[in-house]
Formats: sequence, C-alpha cells, structure tokens
Amino acid sequence: MLEFKIKLIMNYQYKLWSNLITALLLGVAIMIAISFIGCTDDCERTQTYVYLEPVYTAASEVRSSFASLAPQAMEEPGKIYRKDHYLFINERGKGIHIFNNNDKTNPTPLSFLNIPGSFDVAVKGDIMYVDSFVDLVVLDISDPTNVVEIRRVENVLQNLDILGFYSSEETGFVTDFVEMETIDVYDCDESPVVTPGRGGFWLEADQLANFRASQSKGYSGSGSPGAGLGGSFARFTIYADFLYVVDSWSMHVFDIQDQLQPDEVNLINLGWGIETIFPYHDKLFIGSNTGMQIFDNSDPVNPQFVSDFTHALACDPVVVQDDIAYITLRTGNNCFGITDQLDIVDVSRLENPSLIKSYPMDNPHGLAIDGDILFLCEGDYGLKVFDVANHFEVDNNLLAHFSDIPSYDVIAIDSHLILVGDNGIYQFDYADPRNMKLLSVISAQ
Repeated sequence: MLEFKIKLIMNYQYKLWSNLITALLLGVAIMIAISFIGCTDDCERTQTYVYLEPVYTAASEVRSSFASLAPQAMEEPGKIYRKDHYLFINERGKGIHIFNNNDKTNPTPLSFLNIPGSFDVAVKGDIMYVDSFVDLVVLDISDPTNVVEIRRVENVLQNLDILGFYSSEETGFVTDFVEMETIDVYDCDESPVVTPGRGGFWLEADQLANFRASQSKGYSGSGSPGAGLGGSFARFTIYADFLYVVDSWSMHVFDIQDQLQPDEVNLINLGWGIETIFPYHDKLFIGSNTGMQIFDNSDPVNPQFVSDFTHALACDPVVVQDDIAYITLRTGNNCFGITDQLDIVDVSRLENPSLIKSYPMDNPHGLAIDGDILFLCEGDYGLKVFDVANHFEVDNNLLAHFSDIPSYDVIAIDSHLILVGDNGIYQFDYADPRNMKLLSVISAQ
C-alpha cells in the first residue's frame, strides 16, 4: 500500500512539472511570435469614424422664427397627438403638421407650424404647449389655419434639448450636424487615437445610426378632461390644471390654470436616463433606461414617489390599464439595451410592483392598450396585435401582424388606431382586431 501511494505522488508530481514546463514553453512561443509581428510593418488596422460638426443658429433667430404656414409635405414624422377631430404630427425637430381628421378616411391638412427644435406637444382646450430647444412655447390654436404664438418661457427645458449641451445664449442653438468621415490607419500593436472635435464629437461608423435614431418617435399622453390623447413615448402630459414635462433627469411641473401663463411650480429629481411619462388616473408612471418609477399624483403640485420596478438597461415606453403595466425593452438603440422583450407587470400594489411574465419580441418600440387588445410596434418588424386577456399566454394569442409597415408608436381608442412609422401615418378601424381595416395613409416623402 505504501509503495502504491508513493507511485501516485510521483505520478502527480510528474504531471505537475510536465504541465508547468508546457505552459512556460507556450508562453515563450507566444512572446517570440508577438516580437516577430511587432518587427514587421505589414500588420495594419483601419477604423472609420464620423465627425459631427454642429451647425449653430443664433438664439434670437430661432426664437423669432415661429410661423403658421400653409400645409407642407411630411418628411420625418415624429410624435403624434389626437385632440377632438384634429391630428397634430411632429416633424422631428422642425415643427407641427395640423390635420382635420373628422373624416378618418381622408384627413385634410390645415397648416404647418414652423417651430425649430420641437419634438413634443400637448394640448388643452385651444392652447398648445410645445418645446423649442430649451424653451416652452405657448400657442393659440383656436384657428388651426392661423395659429398664434402667445408666450415663450425661455431656458426652462435645459435637459430636454437632446443637443442642449452644445447650446447656449452666446453660441446659439445646434440646429443641425454636418457629417465628415475619417479613416484612421494604425499598426496592430497600437490603439486608435481620435483627435478631439472642434465643439462636435466623433462616432464610430456603426454608432451613427443610433445617434440618428436618438430623436425619439412616439406620441404624448394625457390624463385630463379637455386635453388631447396620446401615450407611450410622451415627455409632455397634462393632468388636471398641470403640465408635466420630463427631461433626462427631472420632472417639471407647470401650473396652467392660467393657460396662457404656465408657471413652473416644482422640479423633481428623477435620476438619470428618464425617457417617458404616462398618466393613469391620479398616478404618473415614469419610464427610464433602468426601469419604471411610480408617483402618486393626488397632490398635482407635488407628486410623491411610491416605488420603482427595475429591469435590464434598455429604452422602455410604458402604458398602464387597470392594475397592469406593459413595458417594452429593446436593443439596437442609444440606450444600449441588451434585451428585446415585453414585460407585463402587476401594479395593483403600487408600493411593490411585480413581474407577471416577460415575452421575447423583435425590437419592440411603442405600444397601446385598449381592453384586452395590445398593439405593439416593432420598428422594421411591423405592428403586432395581441389578445392579452390571459397574461400568461400572450405569445399564443397573436391576432394580427402587419410586417410591411415599419411601426414606432400608436394611439388606440374606440376602435380607432393611429400609427406612426417611417413611411407616414396610418389609420385603422380595429373593431375586428383580427381583420383590421385600413382607413387612410398620410405619406411621408
């Protein structure tokens, strides 16, 4: 027995030394190979960058450029808003198209509002609130063919301007970017060095699409009689006599009892990565890169934080109905998301929201809920319509799929669906969700 143990020990020691010698020889071989490669001039790598040179426009010029114009062709439809029989369609960063939608089969263009730096809109009565870079603009739309600027609250939306960190009263506002491509060539053993920009910034070529997509598409929600209707990508919303605006960090609360004189009465820190706001009854649901925050809004001047629901890093619009919140998470965007899915969350206990179930999706964007019907946009993958009566069987209850319509967000009410995509604005009758009827298309050029 002793002899057997000695042999085992000797065998173990032999294998140990053998492995050590092999590792040392391998390390020497790698060092020689690296040294040999470093001595040649044949190994080169290239990296393509795009430099974005900001184009500045004087603040005074931007602020004096509002105009109520004749209808214009739509090019890049952004957020949409429905008020009575009117449609308000944002031309991303440029202004608002107004349509008479009394006949949903034939919406009639009424005017175009030239508002540089505008992405969001909310309406109550005959008054429209819209952003213009860092300003909040108040408009009288009682005559939609001749809209009048009533008031401009300057420099109140600093963190809402997606390009705002380049803007100032002295330099003006960044109204565009000029793209300049650069190709760097360097040795394999060197790290690429990017020369700092002249007030602009550098992006790798494959990051450029994310930057272009960073101007969010969607529509604005509402929780107040007399206000318009929208939902999942909202940064503006109206509840009672208050306008709420979320920027990347904060929630601005404006008292609009005097609709022509919005007065900021509160500014609430929300943390980083804030994206959307959705009102439901006397609650506010805030979507961020990392989750959903819930606020009790029974005191509209001073919304109180109740709880949050966290998820993986992603862009996430939120809509709520009854005790259920529907949240989409997606990859391939400037939020650096790592998952594509739909989360269904129980919010019956506001202080402790809990996940019911997650479903994998194909790059989901905006969404809307009406009864048991969920409308979910999936960008280039189109629009999907689900029956969500059973929250545990959603993936088995796909009612319709419009894969040929690039879709970013929807408004759904009373069997009337308004959808925004790259190609324009689509309207459907969904009285029969399995056989939705296309009513009209406002095409983008």
